[in-house]
Amino acid sequence: MIPRLLRHRPSPALVVACLALLIALGGVSYAATALPRNSVGTAQLRNNAVTSSKVRNHSLLRADFKSGQVPRGPAGPAGPAGPAGPTGAAGPAGPAGPAGPAGTASIKWALVKADATIVAQSGGITMTSHSVGNYILDFGGAINTKLILASAGQAAGDTGARGPVSAGPCGGTPEGSVCPSGNDTSHVRVQTFNAGDVGGDRAFYVAVVG
Repeated sequence: MIPRLLRHRPSPALVVACLALLIALGGVSYAATALPRNSVGTAQLRNNAVTSSKVRNHSLLRADFKSGQVPRGPAGPAGPAGPAGPTGAAGPAGPAGPAGPAGTASIKWALVKADATIVAQSGGITMTSHSVGNYILDFGGAINTKLILASAGQAAGDTGARGPVSAGPCGGTPEGSVCPSGNDTSHVRVQTFNAGDVGGDRAFYVAVVG
């Protein structure tokens, strides 16, 4: 049996063909198992070749997906308030506002000479009576609940030494006194004094406010 096999040795051509086949198969195996780094790109990948099981978990970023493929997560809780900033510089002054309405208070006044002549006044005031150091003026309306002011005047050159000036409403109300004439709350009695607090005729101002 063995002698028969030895008589059928392969021809040189068959040996060369077998060697060529072995080299070719070995080259394919080498290429499949020892690819150079970065030698596989998009062109070498078939469609749908990369599946979820072949992607390492948590390895992809939001930028790796098309717009709208990754839904936006819910808004997080508000953070704590930051510290107050420094006070800013004062701004420029604003424009002046419109004028307010006129007030309701009014002032009626008169300047009277020593002889009881009214030299000047706001209007509507008359002299009712005059005696030494006593002047009773009619203001034309109730004045007992209003502010009454009186001060020394210098009408007709009355600049000599003098005493005080006082004034109050007539009519016997708690604010004034009973007057010998014009005894109602529309009248004001003014008393003037010379030096030494002796009653005497002197010039004066009198005003009712309100």
